[in-house]
Amino acid sequence: MGKLEGDSNKYDRKQRKELGITPLNPECNYMDIMDQHVRLLYEGEPILKPVYNHSTGTFDPPVYIPAPRAVEEEGRLIPRVVILEGLLILFSPALRSRYHLTVYLDPEEELRREWKVKRDVAKRGYTPEEVIADIERRMPDSRAFIWPQKEHADIIVRFYRPAGYDPENPSTLNVRITFKHTLPRLDLSEVLHSAYEDEALIRLETRKEADILDITGNIPPERALAFEHIIWDHLGHHVEHFAPSLVGTFLDKAGQSYPLALTQLIIAYYLVKMRELAIERGHLRVA
Repeated sequence: MGKLEGDSNKYDRKQRKELGITPLNPECNYMDIMDQHVRLLYEGEPILKPVYNHSTGTFDPPVYIPAPRAVEEEGRLIPRVVILEGLLILFSPALRSRYHLTVYLDPEEELRREWKVKRDVAKRGYTPEEVIADIERRMPDSRAFIWPQKEHADIIVRFYRPAGYDPENPSTLNVRITFKHTLPRLDLSEVLHSAYEDEALIRLETRKEADILDITGNIPPERALAFEHIIWDHLGHHVEHFAPSLVGTFLDKAGQSYPLALTQLIIAYYLVKMRELAIERGHLRVA
């Protein structure tokens, strides 16, 4: 499994400021190069990936990304999983046509701002005031280019604050996961629906175009762990590719979130299932 940033910036931070353009705007990115890279990875070929350094606001030397070669598993050649992340990776039909699973992170707006301020102050050297000003400056492009991509995702993950939320205790965040019916109607939704029909803790709602799962941050550990075990069981022998001790843990601080853990496991479940379906249908190259 490999993960890389999918965006391909044209300008460094100084140039963007001079031009009055934000990285959220497709015109600030080499969209044709993004499409080329995704196509080559899809076809099992290597790429030379440009690297934008978020700490310095400049470009580092490009990085060679080797071909995502297949590995042998139970006597079969299985293509490796490649995960792309970025602001514009769902922007064009050409890009979207090559993904087997798409996930859009859509946190509550105030929560998104809180996260961005913490990250940019801690890792990119900004003041809180500078981050807030930057968010406001980018807002028109967020509305025009980023938020509409949500409609093209198979899974939408929205973390949101409960009443009386304490930012120092993010494990209490609730999560709402939307499963578009662009996904095969796998049995996961039925498993979740029948597991615990407690309206105060877990709720699954079926709509015309999507199933919506809500998990509250105050779910008791015993129920959350039972829920996790159901998904681990459905992952079968693929469990060996995951690190159970890291599921649901925060990388920047101590603590664990059961809604986060369940979200990660559900995405892992669909990642495995969609790869299996793509292999069965001959949609993945193994060279």
